[in-house]
Amino acid sequence: MLGDPSDLSALLSVLREGARRRAPPDLGALAQPPPREDPPPPAFAEWLDRRRQALAAWIEGAVPSRSPGAGFAEDPAGHLAGEVAAWLLDRNQFLPLDGERRAALAALHARALTALAGALRRPGSAAELGAALGEVATAYRQELAAFAAALSPAGDGPADVLREVVSAEYGAELQLGVLGLDPASLAAPVLDLGCGPAARLVRLLRARGLQVVGVDRSVAPAPGLVRADWLEVPLPRAAFGTVISHLGFSLHFLHHHLRPGGDAARYARRYLEILGALRPGGLFAYAPGLPFVEEHLDPERWVVERSPVPVPPGRAPLPVPWYAARVKRMR
Repeated sequence: MLGDPSDLSALLSVLREGARRRAPPDLGALAQPPPREDPPPPAFAEWLDRRRQALAAWIEGAVPSRSPGAGFAEDPAGHLAGEVAAWLLDRNQFLPLDGERRAALAALHARALTALAGALRRPGSAAELGAALGEVATAYRQELAAFAAALSPAGDGPADVLREVVSAEYGAELQLGVLGLDPASLAAPVLDLGCGPAARLVRLLRARGLQVVGVDRSVAPAPGLVRADWLEVPLPRAAFGTVISHLGFSLHFLHHHLRPGGDAARYARRYLEILGALRPGGLFAYAPGLPFVEEHLDPERWVVERSPVPVPPGRAPLPVPWYAARVKRMR
């Protein structure tokens, strides 16, 4: 066991700094690793050298006994995989990082940490340890490149998926305004699908006393916040009074609908499951709109309201259904 818990905090900080320093400029470069990674700075190798056995023992104990969501000390592979996934999604929110791929990413980091423990167990000088860590970093970087390249669906090349896509988180009041919602009239419980890492709307509504749960692939787990894929999170029938998704679920549905080879059928099934999760009188509010789905809803069960979303002055009209939709369950 480590004698000083601050050693783990220091280790995580150094790993983050190393990742930042070695990070490729874009997603395309991620899939094309260099032939070799340089060894770490001598000061880091010397720091590890003084803690060889303790760090190796911690890795060997923590990596096999995963505790998802428990943090770096209890689940180092899962924690590092989560940080890498957040880095990837920050550059392209449409990357298909579902539960299976996240598990593969965690396994990749478990192998890298196990290799690190092996390097720590081998006798030698601090300089020899540094050289061994360079080999570990090279193997890790090559595995990560293969993982990134494999994100491309059949028929697509890496360039089709590994491109930068601009995205941002928006203020809670802006989200409510775009969706045409008044917080005072929202029926609880409220579910925010794709709440974003900052979960701004969730925090605002919870501060006003509403029962709200936010779901996002990149949010840190906390009361009222669930890190999960919106295609996989359980949706009990008739459980919610309001489901909200601002530039989230419907944007991705539209992406798959327009993209050749996209998984629109899976999104269509999930859309119906979201409607099934509404209580009588419940509301599903989202933007952009989904006219190719809304036109098929039974008007005796569902009322669809639409409101335009203004386009900033000087911008050309967007080639997508740029409106907010509110689908209300009648019975």
